Amino acid sequence: MKAWQIKDQFGLRHLELCDTPKPILKSGEILLKMQAASLNYRDMVTVEGGYGKTVKTPLIPCSDGAGVVEQCGPNTSRFNRGDLICPSFFPNWKDGSADPSKLPDALGGAYGGTLCDYMVVSEDACVKAPAHLNAIEAATLPCAALTAWSALFELSSLKSSDCLVIQGTGGVALFALQLAKAVGATVLITSSSDEKLERARNLGADHLVNYRTHPQWDREVKKIWSQGADHIIELGGAQTLEQSIRATRIGGHISLIGVLSGANTNTIPLPLILMRNIRIQGVTVGSRTAFERMNSFLEKHQIHPVIDTTFPFEETIAAFKHLTSGKHFGKVCVEF
Repeated sequence: MKAWQIKDQFGLRHLELCDTPKPILKSGEILLKMQAASLNYRDMVTVEGGYGKTVKTPLIPCSDGAGVVEQCGPNTSRFNRGDLICPSFFPNWKDGSADPSKLPDALGGAYGGTLCDYMVVSEDACVKAPAHLNAIEAATLPCAALTAWSALFELSSLKSSDCLVIQGTGGVALFALQLAKAVGATVLITSSSDEKLERARNLGADHLVNYRTHPQWDREVKKIWSQGADHIIELGGAQTLEQSIRATRIGGHISLIGVLSGANTNTIPLPLILMRNIRIQGVTVGSRTAFERMNSFLEKHQIHPVIDTTFPFEETIAAFKHLTSGKHFGKVCVEF
């Protein structure tokens, strides 16, 4: 089979398209003929060696993808040949809360990922794709969509009366916007691009703030909701967390998901967290059963992922370059 691999050296220029043996089924496993993959910021960090010695090579990168069941191994019963399937980001996290037995091992890091013609996965470590989505759309779900779902509905309980701030217009952000609007919440989106903000408005965003024009965007939030937002999807990290805290109401909730502007900060206003009873919750994707609950929700509301650009499998390196350019709106995908 064909597979993209990180072999002896990290770095995008060393990512190679290789011929590798087709995997062999064992008991409890299914063979997927992969149809599509989608890229996350985490995948680029992996390819560039950002996780250091925790990643062993050779490795097939990328966590997100979708494939059709080509063969079911012995002692399998959950799926049928021809089903469109998404492997789980965390293969060992079936249900319940996160614990050391379920984290941190993930596809495209501890295990070979989705940038290959065929994948063998445990039938307990994947879910059936929503019936209304095609393979490219389904490939966007395992990381970005499930992270947004977990932030809003597994680790919180977003309601129609809530007001929500979402940072940016990447994959997690746009999934959060679509999920929140499906339950009737009011949403404010921040971005440095007026063009992207207008596209977010077309997806249902109620309020738009350009953080280049308004560097102290937390003040803009307070102009709209004087008490602050009920919930914030925090994707920026070091340079945005303080403003998120200041933009959150008493008793509000911050879902800490991304660290795009850095991972370390010395400017966290601890008194504001303590005296205003703010809850900051780290979010790391979610369980298989959470994935299944999300898929039912997506089907019910007929939500389609926002796809920016789809590249052919042979042009995967160009797909990574497009991802790192920051020009995308929604998901960057690879079609096999």
